[in-house]
Amino acid sequence: MIEPNKINEIKKYNNSEFPILSVYLGVDSLQSPSEKFLTTQFHSLIHEQLDDDQRNIFEDDIKRIEDYLKDYKPSDRSLIFFSAGKNLWEVIGFEFSLPAEISISTSPYLEPIIMAQQKYSKYLVLLVDRQKARVFTVEQGEIIENRDFNDNFVPQKRSLTGRSMNYNTDDTASRHNDVLLGFHVKDACETAAKFAKEKNIEFLIIGGRDEMIPKIEKALPLELKNILSGSFVTEINLPLNEILIESKKVAAKIQ
Repeated sequence: MIEPNKINEIKKYNNSEFPILSVYLGVDSLQSPSEKFLTTQFHSLIHEQLDDDQRNIFEDDIKRIEDYLKDYKPSDRSLIFFSAGKNLWEVIGFEFSLPAEISISTSPYLEPIIMAQQKYSKYLVLLVDRQKARVFTVEQGEIIENRDFNDNFVPQKRSLTGRSMNYNTDDTASRHNDVLLGFHVKDACETAAKFAKEKNIEFLIIGGRDEMIPKIEKALPLELKNILSGSFVTEINLPLNEILIESKKVAAKIQ
């Protein structure tokens, strides 16, 4: 994620007395591009868009970017460089795909980043099963805040077989469990509503086992129903990063 003040720091180099090389590299897919892909893309941009004089002026900067890419470990879908010899060196990883391009100017070329930040809104993910709920916010592809909380265990419904079918005990227990589950889901939704209000959430995605999705939808407060934009089926006890990947697939269809 791009630090909040990073763009403002780079903006300080606007209208500088020296030329600045701005380079955008990346791939239009959900996976991070490899070092080899980025290096090939970088060389293509240099040879297609810079003339001999420009390549000579920025020879050291080009070498510096090449050296950086040799040790790069895939983590972001876009990688942006701002370089001007000893005057400026900034590298930004960005979760979302930006067009590959190169620019030379006396100001850093920031427009693609600024436009993307406006486009990719902060969203909330709510996950609920019979025992647990998880809530986390996502901004620029990264989890910003998260909370897990357990409620009283709500047993799974049991099939009525054999002798138990002659009694009302199992029916009563099942109805009681449904009530407990309803309270649990409602509590999770209310917690999510507080998150959404405090964190300026733009839209909501919900998740859980298939049978839980309609229960969550029904229990959502009106303010969350109005921003509900998608859902996905998952086991909510999976590692959070795995769940994040699934939520991104849903978010990519929305944003």
